[in-house]
This record gives sequence, C-alpha cells and structure tokens, in this order.
Amino acid sequence: MATVPLSGTDIRLLSGIPFSNDYKHTRWFDDKTSQTNYFLSKNVIHSIGEANFQRIDGHTFIRVNKSIDELWTTNYLMFRNTSYNSKWFYAFVTKLHYVNAKTTDVHFQIDVFQTWKFEMNFKPSFVVREHCPLWDANSMPIVNTVDEGLNYGTEYNIVSIENYRPCDDIYFLVVVAKQGMHDPINKSYHSTIDGFPQIMSYYVHPFRLNGSSVNTNFGLTSSLMDVLRNMYTDLDAVNNVVSMYITDVLPNNPTYTNNLLSFDSNNYEMVTLSGTGTTTIFVDRMDYGNWTYVAGNKYDNYSLVDESKLLMYPYTVLELVDFRGNKVEYKNEYINQDNLLITISASLGMNNKVVYSIKDYLMPMIPDDGLKIKASLEHALINNEPNDLPVLTDMLSAYLQGNRNSIQNQKTSIVWNGAMGAVSNVVSGVFSGITGNSAGVASAGINTMTGLGNTVLEMQQIQAKQKDIQNTPPALTKMGSNTYFDYGNGYSGVWIIKKEITDEYRKKLSEFFNMFGYKLNEVKLPNF
Repeated sequence: MATVPLSGTDIRLLSGIPFSNDYKHTRWFDDKTSQTNYFLSKNVIHSIGEANFQRIDGHTFIRVNKSIDELWTTNYLMFRNTSYNSKWFYAFVTKLHYVNAKTTDVHFQIDVFQTWKFEMNFKPSFVVREHCPLWDANSMPIVNTVDEGLNYGTEYNIVSIENYRPCDDIYFLVVVAKQGMHDPINKSYHSTIDGFPQIMSYYVHPFRLNGSSVNTNFGLTSSLMDVLRNMYTDLDAVNNVVSMYITDVLPNNPTYTNNLLSFDSNNYEMVTLSGTGTTTIFVDRMDYGNWTYVAGNKYDNYSLVDESKLLMYPYTVLELVDFRGNKVEYKNEYINQDNLLITISASLGMNNKVVYSIKDYLMPMIPDDGLKIKASLEHALINNEPNDLPVLTDMLSAYLQGNRNSIQNQKTSIVWNGAMGAVSNVVSGVFSGITGNSAGVASAGINTMTGLGNTVLEMQQIQAKQKDIQNTPPALTKMGSNTYFDYGNGYSGVWIIKKEITDEYRKKLSEFFNMFGYKLNEVKLPNF
C-alpha cells in the first residue's frame, strides 16, 4: 500500500471521475500538465485549504465540515503536500462515514498510478492485454492474430460473392483424337504441349450455352451442336476420339474483349473437320502460362469496424470455391499485400485440371514471383473434375461378339464338370454303403451337394457377366460426369466468397475490445 502523507493543502473533493481502485478503469496522460488540467477541470464538491489526515485500523480519512448528503456524489480527491515540493496527490474516495449532521469522515485510498505515474520507470513486463495501434499509415488493419478465446458464434454471414470466369460466358470443348480429323484426314499431327511431343491431336472449340457461335480472331466458329453431331455420326470420328471434356480455362488462355475471342496464332489455328464443313480450332502447339486476376482489396465488402482485429480470422474468412466439391479457406491477414491477386494455371491433356491460388499467401520472405506461383499450390484450389462428355466407339460390341463362343464354352464346361463331379460322388457313396463304411456314405453325400452347389454359383457368375455386358450400351465407353449439371446451372470458374461473424457477435466483441484491448501474451514495455 502506498504511503499517505500526514496532511495536505489545497484539498479538493471531486465528482465524475471515471476511475476505479482496481485500476481496470484509468487514464494515461502524456505529461503532468495535461494530467493536472484534466483533474482541475472536474466538478469540485468541496475544497479545504489545509487539513491533517487521520488513520484508524489502517484506513485513512479526512474529517470534513459538511453533511453526508452534500458529499454523496464525491468519488475522488486531490491535494498537495509541502513535504513533496507541493506535488499533487490523487486518491479514490472509498467511503463516506456519518459523524453528525454537519460532519462527515471521507475515507480515501491513494491512486498510485496517477500519483506516481511520472516518477515510475517501467520495465519489460509480461503484457496480457493492451490497447494496441489499430491501423497503419495506409488505413490498413495492423495484424493481431493472438487467439482471444472469446465466443464469436457458430455461423458466418456471407458479405460478398464474386464469380470469376476468364472468358465470361464462353466455354471450351476439348477433343482429343488419335489422329487428325481435319483435312487431310487421318494424318498424324505432331503437336507439342509445353515443349513435350504429343501423339494425340487436340481440338478446342469455343461455345456459349445458348448455342450461338463465337467470333474469334480467326473468324466465326461453327456451333457446338454441329461439332458434336459430327463427332457422334462421322465414322472416322467415332473410332478416333478418345476423350472429350469441357473447361473454361486453357493453359494459353485466349483474351476476350469487345465480344472478340483472340487466340494466339502461334498456338492455335482454325481448321475444317473433314467432309462436314464444320470449323473449329486445332491446337498446333501449346505454350503453358499463367495469369493473375485482381479481385480488389482483400478487405473490400466487409463491414466497417472500429476494432481492426475484427477483420482478422476467425472473425472474417475468405474462401475460394468451385461448388464441385473443392473449397479452400484463407486468412486475410496472411495475404502479404493489400490487393487480392488470384493466379490461374491450367493444363491440356486427357482430362481437365485447373488451379486457382492466391499470390503472396504466407510467403512474405520469397521475392521471386515464379517461386511464389509454384509454392502457392500448397494452398490452392485444384479442380480436376473430369467434366467429360460421352465418347462413342465400337469396342464393347466387338468384345461381346469376339468372346461369344468363349463365354458359351465356359458355360458348357461348368455344367459338364459339375455333372461329372456329382456322378463320381454318388458312385463313391454306393461303394461305401456296400462295404459298410457309413462315414464314406455321408462324406460322398456332402461332396455331391457341394459340387452341385458350386456348379450353380459358377453358372450364376457367368450369367451375371453376360448380363453386365448386355446392360452396357454397346457403343458408350465414357459416360461423362456432372458436366451437364455444373455448366447448365452456372457452376463454372472460381467463386470468391467473403464471410464475417454475425452483427450480434461483432457488436459484443467490438465493445469488449474497446474496453479491454487485445490479448498479447508478450514480454515488452507496456504501451500506455
């Protein structure tokens, strides 16, 4: 407990001081002048020129010639003491004690912090909570991610949704063929995919879901229906196409501006499918690349807050979603720049694969952009959904015809072996009965039933094999996936979703942080 002087001068009993003697509510002053002016500006209930202080049972009080009713709003006092060079002392009023109608004992306790604040020499301390700087010079929140351990609810509100599609409403049908399907027909075109030689031929056909043709820098392409009709009816295509799928991103993605889709002429060329007059885009070579989409400031669309920590995880969250089973969650404070930059990478092969990643996520020490893009796959949204379309061949019908005699022979063999096994077991049982071997009779009976049972099971298996083949469409080898649902309902590209806690919990936490600051759990000089 602080030592209390024996007397004081210029004693002022004050009201309206919002401080408490548990020091949970106090105020920091930058200098003595601002401190003194603050207290001198407060309402004075009563003043005394000079008085001696009294002590009883460790409690200090001053006797005042005022009734208790006149002093009831007093909650603080200040005084000088000549022994301390007329220093101002500050104290909490802890009790008003009735003496008589015109006299009251005012009990007080020295406010150690305000009295000795400018004589204190603070040392590094373990700071549990602190009122921290909230915003930097660019009005961006200063990162504070220490877990507060506070309840922030169980649900998030979605505050914004953005769907990014590189070519707006244009998609691409990718057709992979064993041989070229454009004039001259059945020629092997030796394409290269990012420098790797390819034995397959690749076609890329841009289309819109409404069926309209797409205007390209090569000219107007045929409609998607014309291309598919050719693929499904032309004999050369039926036995030539090995894969067909839909994607909205290509490795060397064309640009789409002013209703014109521009392909790189070093990678693509327009061709006419043999015998049909249908035009599409042939991939002569494919130089891989990636590009970046700027999705605005990472904190855009979140609610305006006074407490910057409410813009950190878990109070806000960012998600990249494709609504096809892939979702990645990000923490805004670990995106090492103000703007949200989404890097897109794709591939061209037998199946679709597209990667969406956030540039500069958790990589503050990596200066090389190329390394950043490669390392960003650790936290990327990877979409390798097939997005297939059905592919027609004659393979299954040929299998059924070619193996018909073999299957029939298997059935005949099963029946013959089963019957012969049963006869053998019956003969064995008769002989055992003649010789008086009852155990042999029983064993033969069991073997007979087992043999016949196995025959039935084997017959069922071969019949099931035939039924499976019969139930398989003889000209359909690739059934496709959820392509029609995904693209038909607009689930394409990447969806940028921002979420935050509900208004109720944001208000509660804002009030708590405003009063008690942020949790630090750090050894440092206190930030008063």
